[in-house]
Amino acid sequence: MRFVGGRKKKLIVAFHFQFADRAGWECADCRKKGLEERRRCGFIRIESQPIGRRVVWGRKGVAVDSCPISYVTAESSILLQEFQAWKLFGHGDVFSLPARTVEAVCILENQLRMERTSGE
Repeated sequence: MRFVGGRKKKLIVAFHFQFADRAGWECADCRKKGLEERRRCGFIRIESQPIGRRVVWGRKGVAVDSCPISYVTAESSILLQEFQAWKLFGHGDVFSLPARTVEAVCILENQLRMERTSGE
């Protein structure tokens, strides 16, 4: 997988995380089991940072080195929901959408096409 950074990667992770088994990623259970440091939870302050980073979660070539729950931003979740509504209720006039939303729609449409062609 090529490197994708910032807002775009958070959006792609949000897209893929919606298909993942989320049972193992409940914050209360994770903390109860003491996994927040190993999973590099972004909601807590970790005093001792591990020297080498490792993949904590991944799916179909998309991977993050921290908890996907804390990695995905509210903006990415909102854009994902807007995309789903856009697909469900008709595409409408793309020229009336804000540029940030159009960019997200393009990214998510590409991810959806790859999801459909990859099988699984």
